[in-house]
Amino acid sequence: MRRLKWGVLGGSGFARRRSIPAMMLSPVVELLGVASRSREKSEKFAEQFSLPEIYDSYDHMLDDPHIEAVHIPLPNSMHCEWAIKAMEKGKHVLVEKPFATNVADLLKVKGEVVRTGLKVMEAMMWPFHPQHRKAKELIAQDAIGKVRLVRSSFTYLLTAKTGIRLDKELGGGCLLDVGCYPVSAARYYFAEEPTNVFARGDIHAELDVDTNISGILEFPSGRALFDAGYHLPYRTDLEVVGEKGRIYFPRAWQPHETASIFLNEEEIVLPTANHYLNLFDHFSNAALNDTSLEFDVEDALKQMRVLDAIKCSILLN
Repeated sequence: MRRLKWGVLGGSGFARRRSIPAMMLSPVVELLGVASRSREKSEKFAEQFSLPEIYDSYDHMLDDPHIEAVHIPLPNSMHCEWAIKAMEKGKHVLVEKPFATNVADLLKVKGEVVRTGLKVMEAMMWPFHPQHRKAKELIAQDAIGKVRLVRSSFTYLLTAKTGIRLDKELGGGCLLDVGCYPVSAARYYFAEEPTNVFARGDIHAELDVDTNISGILEFPSGRALFDAGYHLPYRTDLEVVGEKGRIYFPRAWQPHETASIFLNEEEIVLPTANHYLNLFDHFSNAALNDTSLEFDVEDALKQMRVLDAIKCSILLN
């Protein structure tokens, strides 16, 4: 079986913990190396994961003709810049969420996608877990009736006083960090785009980034209630409510190895799965076989439009 030759653009802790271990498990991924800002860091990744190549810089990786696709887990503000540079070198691109920090930058990416025809996708991994596939199946079978309400959260206690998540210039703030998950879930389960947004948030007085947010998204079929932030305990639950019942996810974004969802009071246990692995399998197969992505750049653009609207609502209120 042919495997897609990948590189990881950026030696982040996230790449070390999440994406690279999943890539190493995939039968359709061949990871050649990790590009970091220092050769020493790239060497450490190569040693840890037994990778064949060492790259001195991001450009060094993009100049490698053997690399067919890149995963970009860089700081948020760098996603679009390096996605475009990768496409200019003929690489398919899987960009960590959020794809961008504003709509204007993502429109530039879309233009390059149209020009090149390359596969480009936001790496929102949670829909690739069986618990969400099962929920979609139940909704299609009319198990809960028409979806009218989606309620979700993503909060945790951030103890750090500085860092990427709190750096405005790097695209910090809880909306882009964790608020993007509830927003994408609302869009996913309504299968519509919101028509109105109302949000409130707390803005750090010195760092000028949002640290807690909550809001309402109005859809043609109903409403979504969401909250996200850094000053509440770890909460990642999701509730999808229809006219006849509900589906509840105790851990919607990062489930335990064996996940459970609840159809009303009935617990449904899902098979063990790695949603990061499923994501890389899906993207690699699409690139190898020139098939459609489940979530393309147009979906990322729709997601970013909602995030931009939430930011505007917070500032206005």
